[in-house]
Amino acid sequence: MVKQIITSAFGLNPTDFIIKIRNHRGCLIPLNSSIPSNSKHMPYVLEVAKIFQHVRPKPRTIAMTVINKSMKTRLQTIDRRIQRLEDLLPQIKLRRSEKLNQEIESLNQKLRFLHKRMQVADSHSWRGVLTRAPLW
Repeated sequence: MVKQIITSAFGLNPTDFIIKIRNHRGCLIPLNSSIPSNSKHMPYVLEVAKIFQHVRPKPRTIAMTVINKSMKTRLQTIDRRIQRLEDLLPQIKLRRSEKLNQEIESLNQKLRFLHKRMQVADSHSWRGVLTRAPLW
C-alpha cells in the first residue's frame, strides 16, 4: 500500500523502479504500514532506483560444458548398469530357480528326518512298568 501511494504521488511506474527506504543509520527498512514516523533528528531517506542501476547483470558464470559433461557421464554409468543387468537377467533367473530348488530339497530332507523320528516315537508303547529305576 505504501509503495502504491509513493508511485502514484510521484507518477512512477512500479515495474520500472525499485523503491527503498533507509533509516538514519543507512539501513534498509521494509515498506509497510507500521513504519514509525520520521523526525528531524531521525529522517528516512527515500531511494528510487532503476532495476539493476548499480549492478550490471553478468551472464551465467557456470560453464554449461561442465554441467553437460557431468550429466553425460552420469547417464553413461546408469546406461552401463542397466545394460549389465539386462545381460545378466537370464543368469539371475537361473540362479534364483537353483536356489529355490536347493531350499526346497533342504526342507524335504528335514521333513523326511522328522517323519522318521515321529515313526520311531510312535513305535514305542507303554508297557506299564518302568524297565529302569527312576533317578529321583
